[in-house]
This record gives sequence, C-alpha cells and structure tokens, in this order.
Amino acid sequence: MTGENNWFATETGRAFIEQSALQAMPWVWPLCGHNALILQPEMAVAVQNQIQCAPISYLQYRQQRFVGDFESDESQIALVNECMALVYVQYVLELTTDRLQFIAEIERILVPEGYVAILSLNPYSLYGVMRKWRELRIEHKEYWSSLLSDAGLEICRSETIGPYWPRKTNSGSDKIIKQPGLFRTANFILARKRKSALTPLRKPANAVALAREKLT
Repeated sequence: MTGENNWFATETGRAFIEQSALQAMPWVWPLCGHNALILQPEMAVAVQNQIQCAPISYLQYRQQRFVGDFESDESQIALVNECMALVYVQYVLELTTDRLQFIAEIERILVPEGYVAILSLNPYSLYGVMRKWRELRIEHKEYWSSLLSDAGLEICRSETIGPYWPRKTNSGSDKIIKQPGLFRTANFILARKRKSALTPLRKPANAVALAREKLT
C-alpha cells in the first residue's frame, strides 16, 4: 500500500524519530508563539518538550486521517484559518495521498510569519538504498522545498541530518564513521509564511505572531 508503512511503529523507527527531532531542536526551539501542531506517524514518540510554543496539539496519521487531540482528514485539517504559530510535520509527507493539498492546508492554518518545520526521509541514505522504506513515497529535500515555495512559504533552512552509520573495525568493535551529509538518513526544512500581519511584530526576529482566531 503506497503511503502506508508500520516501520515508524517499530523500536528502530520510534528511536529514529526521537533522535532526528533532537538534532532539529536547535532550529525549532527558538520559535515561540501561541498554538503549535505536531503531526506524526501512528505510534510515534511524543516530542512536546522540544517545542517552546504553547499550547500544543498532537495528531498521528492513520489511514488518510489524523487522530489524537482531535480528528481530521488529511486534505482538510479541522482548524480555522491562521491559528497556528508552528506546524511541526515529522515524517508525514511520505504518507499523505495528496501532498499538494496537505501543504496548502498547512499554509492555510499558519498565522502570518508562522513557521512549518518538516522532518522527511532522505532517499539517498542507506535505508533508502536498502529499500527499508519501500512502501513510502520518499522525495529529496529539494522537491519538498519546491512544493513549499509554490505554496507561498519562504524556505529559511534546509539541512540533511540523522545518525551516522556504525561500521565494524578490524578489532570487531563498532566505530562511528562520519559520512557525507548527502547519505544521512533525514532532511530538515524550516519555512515561514510571509504575509504582513495587521499590526507590527514586536518580538525578536525568530518569534512568530500570535494566532488571531480561536481553534474551534
């Protein structure tokens, strides 16, 4: 089934999400504002303590729907316009059936000057080459950046992250060998919704505007 894979629910998959989120934390933590939304695969680990925005809504993807703090279709997130200062998408782009509509929904619910942070799988990594993620729709970060830009979002950062692969030494012990970023396991993208707010922002540059509408 394209877009369905229970790898994220395994011990390896859950640890992978947690480790990559920790690596992305230096870029996500400085963002602050009112209301954040975390989107993850089903059975993933919670990472609320790695986000400074509050309050946080938490959803997991299950068969073309999101479940958690509320339920929603992937193509129409059940939130009003411009209500989220941050949307943190962790390995959900690979699962969605209509990625263009999904990204459009993210843009819709972001406040002016709000941010979307994205973690995605790197197709050039060893896992990708070994087809561990063969049922997932994996794309390189330039592809996702292009879709975000087409939706009117400004790319602020694009990084290749993820753990390095251990290799056996002649003595039989594991040794971490640093590999070129191209072959690491994950990508991180940070994009901003550039749209003038009704009043000037008086927060530091890395802060985001407050939501102008209630969630429900």
